[in-house]
Amino acid sequence: MPDTMQGADGDTAPVAGAPLGGKGEHDAQNSEQHAACGTIALECEAFLGGTLAEYWDDKGMEVPVWAWMNLLAHGDARQIGECVLRPGRPRRSTRSWRAARSHLADDVLDLTDLEFTLTDLQASVLMPLEFAMAARDDVCGWTARQWVDLVEDALRNNLCFDQ
Repeated sequence: MPDTMQGADGDTAPVAGAPLGGKGEHDAQNSEQHAACGTIALECEAFLGGTLAEYWDDKGMEVPVWAWMNLLAHGDARQIGECVLRPGRPRRSTRSWRAARSHLADDVLDLTDLEFTLTDLQASVLMPLEFAMAARDDVCGWTARQWVDLVEDALRNNLCFDQ
């Protein structure tokens, strides 16, 4: 396959995805691109599976405040239940966040039943809250207590109970 293509005007232009430099440069670019794509795919898998905070923490990366919402917003009942029973052996820097998430996980499970499922709660409250938190600049300076207060407030104010 040629690295350039001739247009209708007679000029040539590089083909999308074609190497811009010599073979060594191309191999280095491909290697970096494959590594980046692999990382993105793994992060997407962790995000959709509710394990993004663990993924980043296991890699020694700082976990943004909004990412602690991820398990509650995308995890299944088994994962969330395990978080309540065993918050894990966190590094000192994430201990308060795991304890806070364990507390909220217990609240989330208590709110769900056959008529109002975990999926309902996630779609109506937890996912929108996770996305809103990710978009706010001020969230990065929050404490675990501020996060718990926000989530508890969202759960109280967004749920209608017929009691």
